[in-house]
Order: sequence, then structure tokens, then C-alpha cells
Amino acid sequence: MSARRPLALLGLALTALAGCATSSRVDRLEARLRDVEDQADAQQKSLEQQRAAIQDGIGKLDQKLGELNAAARRTGADLAVRQDRLEEGSTSLKGQLEEQQQRVAQLEGTVKSLQADNATAISVLKGTGAWETYQSKRRAEELTRPTEPAPFLALAQREEASGDRAVARQLYDEFLRKWPKDPRAAEALYRTGDLQAGDKRYREAVLSFGKVVQEFPKSDRAPDALYRMAETLQQLELKDDARAALQDLVQKYPSSAAAKKAKARLAELAPPKAPVKKPKKRQ
Repeated sequence: MSARRPLALLGLALTALAGCATSSRVDRLEARLRDVEDQADAQQKSLEQQRAAIQDGIGKLDQKLGELNAAARRTGADLAVRQDRLEEGSTSLKGQLEEQQQRVAQLEGTVKSLQADNATAISVLKGTGAWETYQSKRRAEELTRPTEPAPFLALAQREEASGDRAVARQLYDEFLRKWPKDPRAAEALYRTGDLQAGDKRYREAVLSFGKVVQEFPKSDRAPDALYRMAETLQQLELKDDARAALQDLVQKYPSSAAAKKAKARLAELAPPKAPVKKPKKRQ
């Protein structure tokens, strides 16, 4: 096989290397975090119910005490009977109030424990990048989606320009699922590859740039995609493949601005010429 290997074969090889393990890991993470949040919500709801019961008990106690004060103004045996009953009721309500307060304290401790566990899990997952992926997915879900491709792509570009690269990548991916044949998909693919390269996900970036060239060869982004593919291949130490991509760029899009840059880069990638040995003079 020649040094200039077909880019299609490179794409297939990189597809196998890229894999899709992160997708299942993020799904499991999302399910786990939702379970923790549901538990915390349930505990919080129970806590609020307990507090409401305590407030209701306090109200009843105040009502009883009011009756006791009213009864205090009465005289005779009826007053003594009523006062005894009210004191018994007051003692019972105070006992119930103390019991409810103990339950509330226990529930507050449980909620704090769940929150601490959740915070610990988040701090660990941040080191893997899975938490950021989960959060970006949640933020992307909260955005109102346009129903037409042009405003949808504009939304993704605004998110990228604002610095929210993870949300932008989610939106570009969604655009490509909804409108894979739309001419604007070339821009979405190119921006996806650029974001992936920025995150040092070079194998995935090569695939994204390659799809621009393969699926939208007449788009304005095709020459730029070939050039960015060559740069990314260099990051993977695949210099022969980078050179092949640059040569394809010069051949297919000779009048493009990217082709001019490709010629300069080809000169840099050219192997050094072997020194010419001068023939020895005969004695």
C-alpha cells in the first residue's frame, strides 16, 4: 500500500477507536443522579409535611390555651373540670409536638446526608468530564428549540459564541440528527469537529471534518474541513495522512484560501532532501 492511504480507510479505523463508551456511562450517571435527586425531593416533601403538622399542632395548642383562658374566667365545679381537660389536652399536644420535632430533626439529618453524598459524587465525576456532559445535557434540554433548521443552527452558534461549548455541541448534534441532508449540516459538522479538536478529541474531530468533505463536497466549508483535518491528523502523529489530506485539498479546491495555506503546510511537511554526494576526484 502507498504512503498516501485513502482517507476513507482512515475514517473507518478511527471510528473503531472512537467508540461509544462515554454515551452509556453518561446515561448511567444521569439515571443515578436523578435517583438521588428524587430521594432528596421526597425527603424534602416529607420534611415540609412534618413542619406543616407541627404548625397545625401549635395552632391547636394556641386554641386550647385560649379556651383555657376563657375558662379561667368561669367559676365553680365546671371550671375545675374544664381546666383539667384542657391541661390534659395541652400535655398531650406538647408530647405530640416534641415527637414531631424529633422526626423533623431526623429528616433534616437524612436530607443533609443525601446532599453530602450527592456533592461527593459530583466532585468525583467532575474529574472524568461526565458531570459536565450531564450538566450540558440538562441545560440544553431547558432551551426552547426552533422548528426550522436556520434558526436552530443560529441558536447553536449563539451558545458557542457565548462560551457554552458543551451546550453548543449538544445542539449541533441534535441539528445533524434532525436535518442530516440540509446544506447547513456542513456548517454544523464543521463546528462540531472544531469543538472536538478544541477539547483534544482528535479522532472524533477527524471523523467530523471527513464527513463534511464526503457528504458536502461542494459546500464552502469543504476546503476548510480538509485543512482542519490535516491539522488534526498531525496532532495524532499521522503525518503521511495529513500530507495526503493537504494534497487532496490543493487538487480539489485549488482556488480556495485553504489551498494556499495547504501549499505552505506541505512545504513544512515535505521530508528533508538527502544531501547530494559529490563524486570523489580521481587521483
